[in-house]
Amino acid sequence: VQRTLQSLHKVSSKSELQKTYTNLQKELKKLDHLAYKRQQDLKSNRQRDDIAAARASLKENSSLLHSVCSACLEHSDIASLKASKDSVCNEIQNALNAISNASQGTGKQKAEPKSQAATLGTALDELEQLVVLDPLMVKEDKIRPSLEKRLEGIISGAALLADSSCTRDLHRERIITECNAIRQALQDLLSEYMNNELAFRLRVDGEKVLCMYRFTAKLSFDLER
Repeated sequence: VQRTLQSLHKVSSKSELQKTYTNLQKELKKLDHLAYKRQQDLKSNRQRDDIAAARASLKENSSLLHSVCSACLEHSDIASLKASKDSVCNEIQNALNAISNASQGTGKQKAEPKSQAATLGTALDELEQLVVLDPLMVKEDKIRPSLEKRLEGIISGAALLADSSCTRDLHRERIITECNAIRQALQDLLSEYMNNELAFRLRVDGEKVLCMYRFTAKLSFDLER
């Protein structure tokens, strides 16, 4: 997996990207199956939760990898895109290391769950920045799939953390409720943007964006508890 990840980081064409990404997805699927089996075999609750958190991180970040690598190929001169690609690749590498450490009973046992929550918190912060758009410049066929995919990656990661054996029932229900609220808030915000009228700009920024911020802040708080 690590060799394929390194190859993906260096691809120079769309065809090479597609081929390498497909191989990586197959390898990650096999790894997830093996990691899950190891997770069930471990006696330590902490180590099981470490692997669960790392699996969530892999699922979340691998879902973003193709789009961010593709964007880098199209806009190689934009430094922020390269930084995003490096960040996603680093998160995947960290998750691979966490699975290896937990499986062998090594590493900082107490750090990984917080690390995963911090990863999701960072992703939520990035989402907050991305939803602030100029309604006159929004193109639904590009903006909607991108934001929805990013949000679903976050929600998938949050759901895996919610299913952790150390998560209380009430806390689990609250995370699920907040994920659904964020999903609906994003749809409401996108609907407002699709009106594409200057008169809506202040109301969109003042109401719908703040609504998104409110829900993302609540979810970030609960993920870090």
